[in-house]
Amino acid sequence: MLFYALFGAQRVQSYTVHERPDPPTDRIDRAEALKFIKDGFEFPAFLLAPFWLIGQRLWLAFVGYVATAALIAFANGYLGLPDSAAVVLLIGLHLAVGFEGDAMARLDLESRGWSALGSVTGLNRLDCERRFLDMWLPSQPILAGRGVTSAPPVPPAAPAAELSRPPSSDHSVAGRLAALIRKPVQKS
Repeated sequence: MLFYALFGAQRVQSYTVHERPDPPTDRIDRAEALKFIKDGFEFPAFLLAPFWLIGQRLWLAFVGYVATAALIAFANGYLGLPDSAAVVLLIGLHLAVGFEGDAMARLDLESRGWSALGSVTGLNRLDCERRFLDMWLPSQPILAGRGVTSAPPVPPAAPAAELSRPPSSDHSVAGRLAALIRKPVQKS
């Protein structure tokens, strides 16, 4: 039972879903271009922080990592920082990358104009992708125009005659105020 609790149980994962600024017009192509970013601790980012940052193309974060690691090495070599303190600081730096790697990736996408579509949970990445696409695809037009968002269709505009007369059934304070504002001013 303890073994199952520690190793056998599937852990639920959470992903945020992002779409590039100029998505393709076909909904299937749009679905293939979506980017899923995992929430939570990234063990590969903790273990191999600089290589993970390069692999994710997080250049600014990589430069920050190198500068911080160089500062720790400088403090260790020239300012007399004990070796144990330098190791603890480097482990802390790797922990920060492991815990905040997903946030850095989302921030990078946001700075490049990507929009967040939502989040989804599941047993693994494929399950999350399937769940999100099962929910998202039916609400998308088969072919969308460039720059068109997935907002619901706008109802047709009311004729001008209907816009000029005040609503008769709205007896709320806001409705009465709107009726007074819409009433034409009579000149005496």
